[in-house]
Amino acid sequence: MLSRKVRRTLVVCAIAGSTALACMLQNSGAKPDASLPSDASQFVREAIGRELSAIDNDHSRWMYHLHREDEKNTQDRQVIETKEGELAKVVLWNGQPLTPEQRQSDNARMRRQVEDPQERARLQKRDKADADKARQLIKNIPDAFSFTYDGVEDGLVRVALTPNPHYDPPTREMTVYHSMKGKLWIDRSAMRLARIEGELFEDVNFGWGLLGHLDKGGTFKVVQKDVGQGHWEGVLVDLNLRGRAVIFKTIAVKQKRVFTDFRRAPDGLTLSTALEMLEKTDTVAASK
Repeated sequence: MLSRKVRRTLVVCAIAGSTALACMLQNSGAKPDASLPSDASQFVREAIGRELSAIDNDHSRWMYHLHREDEKNTQDRQVIETKEGELAKVVLWNGQPLTPEQRQSDNARMRRQVEDPQERARLQKRDKADADKARQLIKNIPDAFSFTYDGVEDGLVRVALTPNPHYDPPTREMTVYHSMKGKLWIDRSAMRLARIEGELFEDVNFGWGLLGHLDKGGTFKVVQKDVGQGHWEGVLVDLNLRGRAVIFKTIAVKQKRVFTDFRRAPDGLTLSTALEMLEKTDTVAASK
């Protein structure tokens, strides 16, 4: 199941004019196993079905380390998922431990999330909206693209994807699929998406360009794997997108997120308990 951070990044990628754009979305020549379905679309549809099932049914909570890079700074965070949402503690800023003032500010942010019902409700509402949009993005992949087998790489079945000209996007955000091409890698034994890479081969306009657009040449990469107990999580998101939002505001999304050190969180964990756990951790964490 894609982590909340990855889902939010996918949504950031998926709504360029308002929030930013769709992001779910090279080459050994080995041919796929002959026992694969003759229709690559059927194979992809089965894998997408498994992804959707995991989203709907895997409610386990996890702790992990997040390293995030963008054009402004780098951050390292220790993240704990709970039944009330996730709580993240900044442990490094631009590769350095936080100053006493930064530590105080970050602690106040965490306490506000734990103690302020309105702030907690706001974040929960945002997470729910992101999860719903990300689910729709994933669900639409089999219909939005045409698929052909492209070989086997590191034990993964590689499939090339190109836009389906007959696809009718149900939302404005999903029109981006008409301008996207790339490849996806499927772990055949688990029937899970292991990796997706792609690029925009033409400019993408939202609302005939009035609401914004994304520039041709933008790229993205998403990798996920089994992090333990049969639970799949996103471990890498790499985005490089550029465009304009409503009235000529330049959008630049150049961001890399690396997720490591996954551990299962206790069932029934609350935000208050997560805060206690994070306050006990060292203020210095090694960057991955």
